[in-house]
Amino acid sequence: MATQTIEFGAPAGQTVTARLFAAGSDTVVATATATARTNATGVYTAAFTNLTPGLYRLIGTNAAGTLLCQWWTLTESATATYQAHEVPPSVVADAVWDEAYSQHTTAGTFGKLMDTLRKSNTVLEGTILASPTPTTTVFRVSGIDFPTGALEHAILWMNSGTSENQNSPILTTVNNGDGTVTVTLEEALVTAPVAGDTVLIDPTSHVHAIVDIQGTMPDRLGYMLSILAGAISDAGTAAETYTITLNGSTFTVDYSGLDSTGNRTGATLSKT
Repeated sequence: MATQTIEFGAPAGQTVTARLFAAGSDTVVATATATARTNATGVYTAAFTNLTPGLYRLIGTNAAGTLLCQWWTLTESATATYQAHEVPPSVVADAVWDEAYSQHTTAGTFGKLMDTLRKSNTVLEGTILASPTPTTTVFRVSGIDFPTGALEHAILWMNSGTSENQNSPILTTVNNGDGTVTVTLEEALVTAPVAGDTVLIDPTSHVHAIVDIQGTMPDRLGYMLSILAGAISDAGTAAETYTITLNGSTFTVDYSGLDSTGNRTGATLSKT
């Protein structure tokens, strides 16, 4: 059994009956006789049993039913003393957190700091749509209205659903002209997302496509290896020519004009 004690203010010297109403309701949830604090004049406490956690309006009346006070209080399930407030705590919180970004302009304030951090964190959030049916590599997203190709090679990660925290570079994005984009991932997710799952995209990130890396590395490495083969000691005559064919292109390394044998120090190499 949990006892939620609510502390509130009312005129001193009164016999106060405290009644609780759920926010927006005219039905009494619970009633208790308040006890005056010994030293804190005008402060009362009222103890309630097993209240459902939530926001309540506390109305205090005297023995004649005359209104003495009304407050807001937010209770939890645990046995504890909860304070009453003139304005609901949730209203205060909403007033702070729902304030427009444009209002946070004063240097040196936490509001300005939060706005600066927001501007430096450009992560985009979107929601996966039902049509076409999402797959592990292709789906349509609302809330991210960027031009076709603008987000290619950026990192996308799942923010909710069974695929949460899975990620992949984006291979292509297509703007559908209706405020949505179709995303094609380079690497398939382990599980396919469903409509309503949310995604996050870091537009400042860039990962080269695997096919681009694979297409470039053999060419580069092969050319370097052919150079190395001709640059070792006792490599042969200066007239030797080394050729290598990669992806349909032939590359030649020659050592004409150098000493006939021995180390190829000071060599000037050419790629033709």
